[in-house]
Amino acid sequence: MDFSKLDDKRVFVTGAADGIGAALARAFRAAGARVFLCDVAEERLRETAQALDAPFAACDVRHATSLARVVERAWRDLGGIDLVCANAGVVSQGPILETSREELDWIFDINVHGVLNACRPFVRLLREQSRPGQILITGSETSLSHPGLVHDMKLTAYVMTKHAVLALADGLRAELAADDIGVSVLCPGPVATNLSQSSSALKPATPGASKPTGAAAPPSAGLSPEIQAKLGALSLGPDAIAARALEGLRRGLFVIPTHPHIADDFEQRAAEVRAGFAALPPNA
Repeated sequence: MDFSKLDDKRVFVTGAADGIGAALARAFRAAGARVFLCDVAEERLRETAQALDAPFAACDVRHATSLARVVERAWRDLGGIDLVCANAGVVSQGPILETSREELDWIFDINVHGVLNACRPFVRLLREQSRPGQILITGSETSLSHPGLVHDMKLTAYVMTKHAVLALADGLRAELAADDIGVSVLCPGPVATNLSQSSSALKPATPGASKPTGAAAPPSAGLSPEIQAKLGALSLGPDAIAARALEGLRRGLFVIPTHPHIADDFEQRAAEVRAGFAALPPNA
């Protein structure tokens, strides 16, 4: 799909109340596109949508039937949808061997199944009318590697979901090519958002434990001052991330990274893969 101009585009965004989702909505709206916003946080969603004079609906992306109804409503309200931004996501922190099945189910339900729940009705509607379209999935720099900078944050469950998101995007790209439906995956590095706090508010309580109250500590809490300073220096605002997402769509990119340092982390992984192949016996 041609994104050289956006004033003829209709865009549906999940996780649009704040952070990257709201920034994507702002960027598309500023370029003349029509947008429909969706998020589970109804009050913040309403404020964001009203500021953009855009239609919206509160919905939990884990609920496939409800989200399908919202996508269908957005299709009617906008007169079709050209692009779905499957952006809703949460973060979970802690040693992976101590992470409960309930918490893993929760983060996978939102970060992975939530993407599928947004894509299924969109693709169905496109196919019914033989129309082209585009899917933009929000992954992470951790879709491409496990950066050393985040090792001490103990984000393995989150990293697992973002690796899955990249695999999902790659699979969708192959499956939907014949339908002229493109797929891109946005891979942001550090972003200054309230993801940790909003995730904590949504996180289910561990059985037998009380639900946490008050503001959640950011994933960077407890890190050395040097690492925190490096993270701060690398962090971009969500509007900068959205601008890079739009440029990636204009260029027709599959993977849309947002920070130059992501290439270094990816190269470390690629070097390990190459070392594995180099270790194969000559006649393997």
